[in-house]
Amino acid sequence: MKVIDPAAPDAEQQAQAEVDEEAEARRVAAAKKDVESWHKRVHHGREHMRHERDRWARDRRLAASGAADPDEQRWEVEANLIGPIMEVILAFVYAKDPDIAARPAESAGRANVKMIGKACETLQIVVSRQLRDARLKTAAKRWVRSAMTVGIGWIFAGMQTRKETDPVVEKEINDLTQNLRQLQSAEYIAESGCADPDRARADAEAQIVALQSRMERQVANGVTLDVMKPEDVIVDPECTEVEDYLAANWIAIDTYKSLYDAASLVIGWGDEAEVEKLLKTANRYMQKPRKGDASDPGTEPTAGAYEPMTGTDAEAESMDGFIRFTQIYSRRDGTVRTMIDGITDRWARPQYSPKTWAQFYPLFGLSFHPIDGLRYAKSDVSALASLQEEYSRTRSNQALHRRRSIPGMVFDSSMVEPESVDALQKATQQEYVAIKLTKENIPVRDVFHHKPYNPIDPSLYDTSSTKQDMEQISGAGEALQSVTTVEKTATEAEIQNTGFNARTSARRDNVEDALSDLANWCAQVSLQTLDPADAIRYAGPEAVWTKLTPDEAQTLFDIVILAGSTGKPKAKSDRDAWGTLLPLIQGMIGQIGAARQAGQEWAAEPLIALLRETMKRLDDPASIDDFLPVPPPPPPMIDPMTGMPVIDPNTGQPVPATPPAPMAPAAPAAAGQPV
Repeated sequence: MKVIDPAAPDAEQQAQAEVDEEAEARRVAAAKKDVESWHKRVHHGREHMRHERDRWARDRRLAASGAADPDEQRWEVEANLIGPIMEVILAFVYAKDPDIAARPAESAGRANVKMIGKACETLQIVVSRQLRDARLKTAAKRWVRSAMTVGIGWIFAGMQTRKETDPVVEKEINDLTQNLRQLQSAEYIAESGCADPDRARADAEAQIVALQSRMERQVANGVTLDVMKPEDVIVDPECTEVEDYLAANWIAIDTYKSLYDAASLVIGWGDEAEVEKLLKTANRYMQKPRKGDASDPGTEPTAGAYEPMTGTDAEAESMDGFIRFTQIYSRRDGTVRTMIDGITDRWARPQYSPKTWAQFYPLFGLSFHPIDGLRYAKSDVSALASLQEEYSRTRSNQALHRRRSIPGMVFDSSMVEPESVDALQKATQQEYVAIKLTKENIPVRDVFHHKPYNPIDPSLYDTSSTKQDMEQISGAGEALQSVTTVEKTATEAEIQNTGFNARTSARRDNVEDALSDLANWCAQVSLQTLDPADAIRYAGPEAVWTKLTPDEAQTLFDIVILAGSTGKPKAKSDRDAWGTLLPLIQGMIGQIGAARQAGQEWAAEPLIALLRETMKRLDDPASIDDFLPVPPPPPPMIDPMTGMPVIDPNTGQPVPATPPAPMAPAAPAAAGQPV
């Protein structure tokens, strides 16, 4: 409300108050309409993915227990083959943290390559260290496992910051406060000869207010990585294929907070009593209780890990339940909105525009089996579900056949006394039973006979073809799946793993592409938020650091994940590649060293380019700069009069005794041209 000036006429004050009230009412109505509109959009997005949520719940149950419905046991033998298969693939696809390389971009220009080389080394160390501190390996394994289980995995990245007092600003405020106290003294005013003390006091107070807003500064504390459930990431339904999520108009992210945490997250709702009163009107959620066994994932098919809470839910983790926050990243207007489920008249906190990087969304999706026209990629579990069903059916039928083929005896009850018949029927295995026949002198073998049964044909219950199909579809190695038990030599196993590596290379490519996006995001965030002191903390005292915008970072640096660096080492292929490169490097080192020693850099450059291209074509991640010989500095020129080195007055460095490097030979003149 505008402060009413008591000196103004009453009519003018009343008119201005009415105008202000109408403007405030329009603002509140527009904000409420915007909140209601986004509630409807996000709700429509959740409903749009209802079928996928049902499939994800079924896939998780299959991966956990081998049964699509744990409440209904369809087969006597329900073997879980899908879970071990995914563990095998995971071990090959993501075995260790990736090797990150920061290189000068081609757009940086050849003249700047050497200058920014040290900055590249620092950036590479900083990005690698930050991702390692964020426990990338743990998060990435869950990320890959989610992509294999339900078809897609999500990582939400953020830069954690803390606030600290700026000592420079604090000193300035203390000095101004001291001056302000002195300006209150008439004796000081008389001694200093201040002509307008009121003006000086007003200026000091204004400067203090301006500096107080800069008193606290945000300091980067490290990258955070959160693996999100697919149910909690709602992509704009207009995005027909989620693989193109970076082009979506908006993406909403659901998080569930306790009542205590929710009260600390809202901004601009008034005092604590008002916040608590408003939060009580929000919808509450609880995690579905488990039955206590591994077959129950504790999730409702259409509600993810949480379901609406009623007043009778005594098994909830929190008596107050959980409140659902939804963060909406809108790429169209570049803002982030936060709303609470059930509260449709206000935002949880004011809208803000985040620092934008090369990509607007801090989300990184991963999928292995996208299909043209389908919104979500297919999962490994869905591809293997029918084969696991066939395996369980075959083994269950075999168990039934074996149970019905237990050896037994049949006898003619008319030839045995009734008491003996009852004793025979109640007898257990390997028990001696006394019997009395109805007629004397009748051989026992004429009364008792072996029970006939159908013999077991092992070929009818052979599951090797089913397991081979699962291995072929999943890409798991034949040896690891124990399809055959024949011992292999090292060469045979290497040949078999060569085929397996070819099948898993596509998965590693997907993982490395997504990790390259994450590494670039981390580099751009670091270049904007870290200061030189942080860079020294990560990379040591020789770190070279400067703050850059995302566009400048993309122009100067290329952040890549070295191919194959996330999987298990390929021993044979690595040995073959190194055996090819080693003689080549050894031969060229001498030629390059000789050319540089003679000052013929023009002759060394083509050899270096040839060696670089060779290593690139062989896909070797090593940097050739570590192998190139660097000539020692030339001896300085000695002044014969003083016996001391001659110093160049322009550079302050000793003048080399050797003459400057000869220039490259000029091209022969064309015919008819003057020489």
